[in-house]
This record gives sequence, structure tokens and C-alpha cells, in this order.
Amino acid sequence: ELIEEAFEELEKLEDSAEKEEIITILEDVKTNLSKVNEHGTRANGIVTSMLQHSRGGDGKMEPTDLNALLKEYVNLSFHGMRAGKNPINVDIDLQLEEGVGKVNLITEDFSRVIVNLCNNAFDAMREKTLQGSDSYQPKLTVRTKSEGNQVRIEVEDNGPGIPDEIKDKILQPFFTTKKGTEGTGLGLSITNDIIKAHGGTIEIQTNRNQGSPSEKTGTVFFISIPVN
Repeated sequence: ELIEEAFEELEKLEDSAEKEEIITILEDVKTNLSKVNEHGTRANGIVTSMLQHSRGGDGKMEPTDLNALLKEYVNLSFHGMRAGKNPINVDIDLQLEEGVGKVNLITEDFSRVIVNLCNNAFDAMREKTLQGSDSYQPKLTVRTKSEGNQVRIEVEDNGPGIPDEIKDKILQPFFTTKKGTEGTGLGLSITNDIIKAHGGTIEIQTNRNQGSPSEKTGTVFFISIPVN
């Protein structure tokens, strides 16, 4: 505000070399303040994510209705996206196997896995909507399947897919493709850590458009966790 007031006062002065020099300095200060705010906001996001991860839940695994948990937090993530910046219309398809039943989970931690993966999918599909295809309809599909003593969770989007050169990096801490303060680079890393803490694994399958407009694109995160 002070800089804007200074600009207003300068407008009242006659043009001169000194005036132009002051304007240049003020513009530099304004740009630098914007960068400080941007990096400060990102640093705050990183610290907040790290604190949330270090605190975690109470560390106690309890039998949890997995399908009910998925329904609740997919819905929460969707409405959070719709209420936030740059909302998009997304079809939600829940293909939840009835026989999955209860799984031992630290509910507070695993709910973060669901939200992180959904938010990541929404971001990817938002990116694809900006490519301008009138026929494109974002769709998020979440599946559960029983596989012996394991349960499998799939979170699939029909976004643009992940480039091969970064596919192996996206689970690393602080890696992000988002600009400015939009990402901390910790969401998927924390997701991976939580799944490992549950004795599970996460795999990624992705498909990028190789030139054919009709080619299906998107990403699927496969999570396997032990039932007991």
C-alpha cells in the first residue's frame, strides 16, 4: 500500500530524470516484495506439511470401513476443489467392491492419502481443461478390490498424464511441477511415506498423448495394503 501511495504522489510531480529513477526503484522494490511473499508462502506450506506429517495421528491402527472412508474424503476433496481457486466440473465414479470390509488403518493419516491423491488428480485435469478441448470431460475414478490378504485401491484421472522424465521423481520430497506457491512438493512424498507405514506399496501407471487426438490419457495410482 505504501508503494502504491508513493506512485500516486509521484504522478503529481513534473517529469524529470529524478522522477523516472524513483519510479524504477519503486518498481524493483514492488517486484522483490512480491517474490518475498511468494517464497514465504511456499515456505509456510512446506513447514505446515512437514509438521502435519511429523505429528501424524495417534499411531494406532484400527479396523476401518475403507469404502466409507474413501467416499467421505473423495467427497471432501471434491467440494474443497469446487470451493477453491479455478474450480472445474469433474465426474466422480466410485467403483467400490462391497466385500472389501474393514482394513486396519491409522484413519487420520490415511485420509490424507486420499485427499492428496484426489487433489493431485484435480490439478492434472485442470491443466488439461486449459488445453481447450471442447469435448473433454474430467473424470475421477476410485476403485477398491480385495486381493487375498491385500486390498487394492486405484485412483484414476483422465488428465494429461505424467511425462516419462519425471514419473520416477514425483514421489521424492520437494519435487513439484507446479509454479510459484501452488505446490510444496511434499504431498505425494508424504502419501508414499504413509502408505509404507501401513505396510503397503504405491505404483504409478500413466499415459501421455503421443500425437493422436483420440488417444486416451491419464494417470492411475495403485495402492496395495495388507488387510490385517
